Amino acid sequence: MMEEILIIEDDADLREILKFSLERAGYKTYEAESAENGLEMMNDRIRLILLDVMLPGMSGYELAGVLREKGCKMPIIFLTARSSEEDLLSGFASGGDDYVAKPFSTAELLARIGAVLKRSASSCTGLVHCGLLSVDLDAEKVFLEGNEVLFSRKEYEILAFLIQNQGIFFTRSQIIKALWLDAPFVIDRTVDVHIAHIRSKLADHKGLLVSRVGFGYSLKYEQ
Repeated sequence: MMEEILIIEDDADLREILKFSLERAGYKTYEAESAENGLEMMNDRIRLILLDVMLPGMSGYELAGVLREKGCKMPIIFLTARSSEEDLLSGFASGGDDYVAKPFSTAELLARIGAVLKRSASSCTGLVHCGLLSVDLDAEKVFLEGNEVLFSRKEYEILAFLIQNQGIFFTRSQIIKALWLDAPFVIDRTVDVHIAHIRSKLADHKGLLVSRVGFGYSLKYEQ
């Protein structure tokens, strides 16, 4: 079965190039020229969104935020001509899984798409606990005291990675290497942003996520 990708890009020429390249690589595509139009086209068959940042009306960042607030974990790759550190952090903070700076090569984009889809389809299974925190690796859901808590795709991946390796400290570089394959623009600060969001959502249980200078981050239950 062909993987289905939604392209949200207001530049008609670039949209056509993306459509051609993706379909030639074996993907099925949908096209939208605005965030609002993209929302209307969302369906359960779409596996990934290619999302332009600078769109008329609602921006790509705003759309990603709306989707994450609704509990949508569908992978999002941002496309943008802006590649400053601040822009990168904004993209990841809004729930993006990767960030491709324009202009980009077709080969680079296809590699990024393949890596993100591979992570999304991780074969890890089971229910893992850490204190009153539980992660269902089959359903990709997180529970605190039995109640589901919504996380963005990347927040979930970091939490799932740490809970499967409880008690082990990982540096920012190690986390990036494990979870951002083929993403050369990811910086250490990006990990810190996601960790801060995870801690906020863990609320009274934020102490489970431990950080130590010179060691990195770890998820561990300490009575």
